[in-house]
Amino acid sequence: MNSLRATLLCAVAGFAGCESAPPLTATQIETLETRHVQGSRDEVLRAASAVILDQGYYYTASDHAAGTVTAAKVPSSMRDEYQRNGGMTGPVIVNMVSIWVVQATPAECNLRVQYRDFGRVVQSQERVSRFWNEVQRRVLKDAPEPALPAPASTGATAP
Repeated sequence: MNSLRATLLCAVAGFAGCESAPPLTATQIETLETRHVQGSRDEVLRAASAVILDQGYYYTASDHAAGTVTAAKVPSSMRDEYQRNGGMTGPVIVNMVSIWVVQATPAECNLRVQYRDFGRVVQSQERVSRFWNEVQRRVLKDAPEPALPAPASTGATAP
């Protein structure tokens, strides 16, 4: 009995010393997940959609007019179970990514990226930044070349 009491006291003391961070507010989560990208909404949406595929996800829903794409990826540790259970009919065993692109100014968009692993929102500034960097790289790579200035006129006329 004394050993049980000692174990319980140790457990309670251990929990009392644990501090957990308060949950983030909706505004804090939105700020964590949103980045500014130079480019038109269509360019950014196209680039973000390509990055989703590059990361090994497949599209599950898309609405071009709303600027949203949702995609899923089955982690390798869950592929056998996923296939045995007939895919999406079972419990949440996939990882998801969702994006939302909104034109903020004529030259810039807001890109919101949200990751979910096994149904839980992942609040990772690193993952969002990595995604943003890839989108920005694609937008800049695909941007049209600046127009070359017209040749200067010499004032001479051709015969």
